[in-house]
Amino acid sequence: MGDDVRKTLAAAALLLAPLPALAQGAAPPPTQLFTSGADIPALIAKAKAAQKSPNVNSTLPVGVYGYYRVLLEYRTGLTPPTVHHGQTELVYVLQGNATLVSGGHLTGVQPPRPGSTTDMGTGIEGADHSQPLAKGDILLVPAETAHQFQNVKGEFVILSVHMLMPDAK
Repeated sequence: MGDDVRKTLAAAALLLAPLPALAQGAAPPPTQLFTSGADIPALIAKAKAAQKSPNVNSTLPVGVYGYYRVLLEYRTGLTPPTVHHGQTELVYVLQGNATLVSGGHLTGVQPPRPGSTTDMGTGIEGADHSQPLAKGDILLVPAETAHQFQNVKGEFVILSVHMLMPDAK
């Protein structure tokens, strides 16, 4: 797993390096350009310990550059569906299985946190895509796309990168 994780983090860094930091708001956290593949099992254990409920995913940063983050996300159940405004999400599955359901629109949209670019809801109406996911799979979720990880089997752990998308003109 170590080489795969290192390659994925390196690929994410290459994808992000030329993009300008378009986000506004608070100063970014300190830079973290490297996480060893040998550290990933301990990070998964830490995320597992931090999980408060199967309906809430636990996240830890494994790479940070400016406003960009590579996050380790740990899930054991159904978490709320989301839409990321202005950001495409790159997902790399480290372990477990789930189904990504996407398309349509969010229902029961909750008020966003101040400065957040993500809307959360209670469901997705009119979803038109379902993609089974397993260890090693890579997936892109386009910006403005409602999506949810469903049918989570056991511990579902991913690396995610939210990539700012330039305004289409």
